[in-house]
This record gives sequence, C-alpha cells and structure tokens, in this order.
Amino acid sequence: MKPDYTQAIIDASHDGVIAVDKEANIMFVNRNAREILGLPDNIVGKKISMFIPNSDMLRILSTGKTEIGDIATILNRQILINRLPIVMDGQIMGAVSTFKEITDIQKLEMHIRKTFNESGLEARYRLQDIVGSSKVMSEAKELAAVFAKTAATILITGESGTGKELFAQGIHLASPRATGPFVAINCAALPGNLLESELFGYEEGAFTGARRGGKSGLFEQAHGGTLFLDEIGEMSLPIQAMLLRVLQEKRVRRIGGEKMIPVDVRIVAATNRDLEDSIENKQFRSDLYYRINVLTLELPPLRDRLEDIPELLKHIVKETGEKSDKNITEVDDVIYTWFRQYDWPGNIRELRNVVERMVLLCSDERLDEEDISFFLKKLMQKSRKPDKESAEESEKTALLSALQYTNGNKSEAAKFLEIDRTTLWRKLKKYGLE
Repeated sequence: MKPDYTQAIIDASHDGVIAVDKEANIMFVNRNAREILGLPDNIVGKKISMFIPNSDMLRILSTGKTEIGDIATILNRQILINRLPIVMDGQIMGAVSTFKEITDIQKLEMHIRKTFNESGLEARYRLQDIVGSSKVMSEAKELAAVFAKTAATILITGESGTGKELFAQGIHLASPRATGPFVAINCAALPGNLLESELFGYEEGAFTGARRGGKSGLFEQAHGGTLFLDEIGEMSLPIQAMLLRVLQEKRVRRIGGEKMIPVDVRIVAATNRDLEDSIENKQFRSDLYYRINVLTLELPPLRDRLEDIPELLKHIVKETGEKSDKNITEVDDVIYTWFRQYDWPGNIRELRNVVERMVLLCSDERLDEEDISFFLKKLMQKSRKPDKESAEESEKTALLSALQYTNGNKSEAAKFLEIDRTTLWRKLKKYGLE
C-alpha cells in the first residue's frame, strides 16, 4: 500500500492516532492527533520525546503491555487514551496510541441512548404548544418554564386528564437537557416486579425469562436527560425505597448485578393523588415525598378554565380532521354553550374523546346539535347549575336540542330526555316552546 494511502486512511479516523517504531521515532500521526496534542506538521521520523517529553509510549516499548482507558489532561482537555505495542514475530517493533476527547465520547453515548431508547418515547410537545390561554393555564406554563431551567426534581399534581405528561415533555424541551433522552413510564400500569425491572434493568439470568444479555433500565436509558414517572403515587413501598436510594446516590444497580452504574437523570414525577394523605395512610414514604417534591406544579382541572373550551375544541377538531380526512369548517355556538355548562370530570381526555367522536360521525362540514346528540343526556344530567337563570337556560337548550334531534316529535323527545310526556308539555309551555 502506498504511503499516501496510509496517511489518508489514518487521517480519516475520528480518533487521534500516533505510532512510533522501536526506536521511538514517529512513523505515523494523523490530523486529529496533531490537533488534540498541539503537534506541528512534518514530525514524522523525529523522536516522540522532542514533542512529548516522558511520553508514555516509551513505557509500552519497554514493557510490551497494552494500556486501555487511561485518562489524561492535555491542553486543558480530558483525553481517553489507549496504548498498544506493535508485535511482529514475537518482537516489539513499535507502539501505537489512539485517543479522543471525553466530551466526544459523552456526546456519542447520549446519541446511542436516544437511538436505542427502548421506551420509544421522546418529548414532542413544547410548553408553548399546550393549548389554553386562560389566566390559570398561562400561570402554569410560565411557572413550568421557570422550573425547567433548574436541575431540581419536579412534582406535577392534578386530576387525571389535565395534561401532566404534556407539561413534563414541555419542561424537558425547555431545559438544558433538551438534547438528551426523554423517557416516560406509568407506574400504575405495571405490577411491582415488572416495574422494578423496567426502572433498574437486570443482568442475564437474574430471573426466569430474563432476556439474554440482560437489559438496561429506564434510569440508564434516560442518562443525560429526563425520566418522567407518571402516577408515582401508585408505586409500591419496596420500589419507593429503591427509587429513593437511586435519587440519593445517583447510581443504579441492575437486578442480579453487582456493579453500581452512575446515572445523571432529572426526575419529573406526576400524581393525581394527595401524597400527604398517602403518607398518613402509610402508602407513600415521607422521605421520598420530600425528595421529589422540591418544586411543585399544580395543573388546574378543565372546569376551572372553561374559557379555554373554544380554543381547545377548535384545536381538537382541526387535529382530528387532519387525521381522518374530515374538513370541519364551522362549529355551532350551541356546542360551546353546552360544553361550558358541563363539569368535565375526565378533563381534557374526556373532551378529546367527545370531540373526536363528533368529528368522525359528522356527515358534513359543520358540527351542530345533531352531532352532539350521543352526549346530550349526559350533558343535561351533569351540567353546571350555579344559579336559577343558568339552570333554566340549560333546560331550555336541552328541550330545543331534543326536539331538533327528533324532528319535532314530542313523544320521541320525551323518551330521549327520559321524562314523561306530561312533564315535557309543561316545560315546553313554561318556555313558550309548545
């Protein structure tokens, strides 16, 4: 092979490479080695000691031993170095050293973790993507943005369906860890032994059915990023103890393993439980609670931000329409009226379920009372009635909706509303609708 080909090959290496013969004369040095070590050009054929006094390569020539994973500081940069003897016919004919900056290794490790993240989840929603401009939601998003800039553990509280995972993703993407992995797990979805293996990983043969070669846990996969523990209040006490130890020591040990693995993970936890009540009932560890409750973000239920209903409804209609190839261009005002009078115990999740069904069943480009008929009885049964006037308005709207749905057939309207015909006639007369 021609010398210029050899030089081109070693110059193409991402690592720094330098080789010396048995007399410690430099045989090869690539571009990265010159840059990392601060070496001048045209040094091939010269003694390595002229440029690196007391070079460790001299020791390799003397001992013939391989040295892997040595760490040194060169020009204020930490370098990982491997040194190997060049042996031919049993004789030491030289030595070669390969090295790279530790920061490059850390970047590569983070890329690998993201690429092979077994949870299959990455953060996609920014805080500004979360729909809602009411005062309580604006304050929640502003506080989340402040929390994101810190390194502290965050506890997100709120009823089921209020968007805790969206906020967790938004916090991750607004944090210095945004380029790292975002890994999420629902602690209520897995039995204790399976949750333990998912969080901490396991070694090969740790238990019956363990994967060959073992498996890294979510803490390892989230290294350099964020681990979102949803429904942490459902976690069993033994796993709470294991979690607390990892948070304190910043190291994790796989099931069946002996080695402690350092992890750098930011924890965002979420719960719809009152954890202080759980502590009193001996269902949650107080020491873990104080460890995760450094910063608290409380999300409001939908009933406390009903002014966001129009914005949310339009967003869900648009999103669902794009997925189902439906072009909904108009929403009847009566739907907004009904939706603002309902308490939404399932919060955004329930609203999304209702709106998606409306869009999928809609036969034209306009959502009206007919498209909400499947939900009408529930709306009437659980409408908000803070005063007599709004209660009567809800009742009147319900009567009109039932009559429209049954094409004016009063008998069918009474059946639909689950009231007798006499009551229907009396109510129609009351509102001048007979």
